[in-house]
This record gives sequence, C-alpha cells and structure tokens, in this order.
Amino acid sequence: MKVFFLIILISTFTNSCSNDSSDVQGIEVENPDPDSTPLDPDSVGTDWEGLVVPPTAGEGKIWKLQKDLSDSFNYSFTGTPTEETFGDKWTNFYHNNWEGPGPTKWVRENVSVTNEELQIKATRNAGEMKSFEVDCNTDGVAETWTLPTTRAGCITSTRRVKYPVYVEARVRVANAVTASDVWLLSPDDTQEIDIIEAYGGKGEDNRNVWLAERVHLSHHTFIREPFQDYQPADIGTWWRKDGIDQWGGKWVRVGVYWRDPKHLEYYIDGIHVRTLSDKAFASRDVNGNWQYSYPKPLEGGKIPRDANGFQAVNVASSLEEANTLSTTSVIDPLDHLKNNMNLDKEMDIIINVEDQNWNACNGRTPKDSELQNVDNHTFKVDWIRIYKPIDKN
Repeated sequence: MKVFFLIILISTFTNSCSNDSSDVQGIEVENPDPDSTPLDPDSVGTDWEGLVVPPTAGEGKIWKLQKDLSDSFNYSFTGTPTEETFGDKWTNFYHNNWEGPGPTKWVRENVSVTNEELQIKATRNAGEMKSFEVDCNTDGVAETWTLPTTRAGCITSTRRVKYPVYVEARVRVANAVTASDVWLLSPDDTQEIDIIEAYGGKGEDNRNVWLAERVHLSHHTFIREPFQDYQPADIGTWWRKDGIDQWGGKWVRVGVYWRDPKHLEYYIDGIHVRTLSDKAFASRDVNGNWQYSYPKPLEGGKIPRDANGFQAVNVASSLEEANTLSTTSVIDPLDHLKNNMNLDKEMDIIINVEDQNWNACNGRTPKDSELQNVDNHTFKVDWIRIYKPIDKN
C-alpha cells in the first residue's frame, strides 16, 4: 500500500502520555446499547442489517447507504488472469498499471468471490524473483533487493468516494506476515486513507509478533517526484486491543469516518478508537483509555522522533486542548499537497494483499513453507458498506 519505515520495533510499550481516565474528553462517546433498527430502508436485507453506523451523522442529518458502492459479495466470481469487472462495482486489479510494492506482484487470478466472501490470496511461483529498492537501514540511501516474488490479489472500486463519508468493512485478516488492506487512494496517488492495514500472522518462527498484535490506522500524503511520503508515526497509529496477541485469522469490523478534509475517525467493531483532527491526535490505549497528544514542531523540516522511534508528541488533557496548543498539522505537516493541508480529493476504494518492501527487507516476507497453507494466506471480506450523511427531511 505504501513505503513505510518503522524506525524501531519494540515488543512492549508503557503508556506515559495523557491521563489514565477512561472518560472521553472532546470526543463524542458511542452509544453502548445502540438501537437495532436499520438506519434506512436500503439497509434491510443486507448482511449488516441492524448494525448502526457508529459515528453520529451530525445535527439534522441521517446516514444514507450508498448502494452503488456497498457490497455483500453474495455472488460468485471465479479468479481469472484477464481484466474483468465483477459485481458491477470492482475491477480485479490496482487502479493503474503498477504491479505492487517490494516483492509483491499483483495478479488478477488471485481475486475471487467464493462462499459469499471476497477472497484475496497470496501465492508464489517457484523460482520467480523480483528486484526493488528500499532504504532498509534508514541511512538515507536506498538499496536494491532481490527476493522471491509474492503474487497477490488487488481490486479497485469502479466508483469513488469523497468526504463526508463512512466506509466500513467486515474482514478476516490473513494469518500471514503480509498486509491485509482496505484503503482509499486518490487517482493521482497523492492522498491516501488506510481503513485497515494488518500484518496479522506471527510467522512460523515468531518473527512478526510485534506487528501481528496491532492494527495500523493511518493515512498518507505524497509528493510523487521526487518521491516523498508523510504518514502519522505516533504510537497511537499502531492500535492494540487487550487480550489480542494476533489479528491473523480473526474477523473484525473496521471503519473510517472521513468527516472533512482535516478530520478522520477510526472505528473497530463499532468502537471509536482513534481520531486525527487538524493538529491533534486522540487514541485509545491497550486498556481502552483515551490518550490525547499533539505533534512536536518540525525540526529542520523533518518529523522529530522519540527514543523509541515514534513521532515525538506533547500530551494534553483533551482533544480541544491539544488542537489549541498545537502548531503542527497531523494531516499534512510537511505540506506535500500545497492545499492548506487537506485531504480533499475523490478516492478509489482498494482492497488487497501486499508484501511490502520495508517489511520484506527485514525478513518479514512469507516463507515458501508458510505459503503452503492457502487459508492462512487468504484475506477475506464479508462485506463493505459506505454511508453518507443527508438531511433528515
């Protein structure tokens, strides 16, 4: 999905930021006992009937299902090497001709709809290799790596979304070191919102334990030439849930409310877990407590890092206080977009599996022995639903 350099992977993290109260300050609390009545008639008969949309639609607004984008995958589509549109909503490849990051090679035949699920597989052909460049040791100079090719599936929506919009999917994360992804990307590849990015499997030798127990909730702003990439790097972007030691093999609902160009909210199994709002972060820690922070100012035009390699932040007692004290955007602090630091373009919906370059060069690429387990290396999507707020009357 992108190039990402994780400076230091740590096996444990002790929260030292913000207060330890479970009360949400500056963020509306979701209804703990939501009404099971469908939000609108179009929700009746869907796989998500009775599931409310977690965020509020806003004063005088209600949520309206976007039927031309949402999909229950209650049909069949056989994987094929030819270009195809299926469900009248998806094409069986990426949104341009790029074949994928690192050792990834997207192939159309690794996409199918079976047993009322979208299934995206990772496979390998014996002897097939791919070369790619990545700055694996983070010294500022990219090296060339040649590794076994990981063939994977990728699909792109035939229609685009734009704020205000809520996008949520119910997925089973692959029990693999590869990334299981649902994301949004502008046609010019400069703006990206990641709904879920999960490296769910520990690996047979436990080489991926740190990533396997976390879900990456992020977004990107890019300059394509020369290539530059910003994404939030605070600890809250790597979300953990108490009692979960790996996401691989688990079903989970993950959603993003792209409320406006400066505001993103993330929901996991209907629970609000993270917000990025203009110049401030809010994230639940592993115990479910809200932590509020804001970025430390740029240093020499770069994002400062803390001792553990995460983005350096200051703590606050609420989201409002963090925004008041902050002088640095959390959306586009390096001003890559030159548009007042906004996520403001229409975006394609992309669902795929990736063997990413920064992970692969650190040994977290699938082993041939691991790939023998086809089910572990299949990312499954039960449904995806898209809602927009509309006036009540």
